[in-house]
Amino acid sequence: MRLKIFEQNQHLKDLTPFELMAKDITILNGIVKGEPIYEKGRKTSTGYFLDKEQTNLAIQKTFSDELDENGFLKGLNIVIKWFDIYGNPVLVKPVYVSLSLSESAEMIIKRRKRIIDYLKESGVRLGVKQHIDSLFSHYTNYQQSGVTKNLLNSFIENGSDELKQAVANENNQEIADILNHVLPNGTTIKDSLLDQIA
Repeated sequence: MRLKIFEQNQHLKDLTPFELMAKDITILNGIVKGEPIYEKGRKTSTGYFLDKEQTNLAIQKTFSDELDENGFLKGLNIVIKWFDIYGNPVLVKPVYVSLSLSESAEMIIKRRKRIIDYLKESGVRLGVKQHIDSLFSHYTNYQQSGVTKNLLNSFIENGSDELKQAVANENNQEIADILNHVLPNGTTIKDSLLDQIA
């Protein structure tokens, strides 16, 4: 077995696969933790590389949800893969992390907050920050039947679909024009926003 991590961690070569998989990968020599990959606020994978450019993947963690019979998050399935010098996953370790009710709720709220943060940062990177700022200001102080509601906060805290409904049925012409603005990738701001919060 010729693992990539052996390049800078010769002392690990004499360990058994079980001993190797018990090691804390974050403290191995030469390991660079990559940027986590998210899908709609949910972390799907994290790579550990042997270079700062993050091209030489040595270890990868993938994450998937474990739901109960009612569709509520009850745990996380984590798969840790160690790659050999040919890029093949030769050691695979599955880990299950059980979540309490409060841990599950906290994780889901963090995911929804991450969606909003992603939309804000995407707006900056795509050069439409002023549009995103206007949208978020509008939906933070949303007027409905004489009542002001913070639809962003309601989405983050309790998963309310009021934000989705407001975006889908927007009748304020200025806000509708912003929502219909076409992004460099060919989709509209509205479609991008709805895709994330759906």
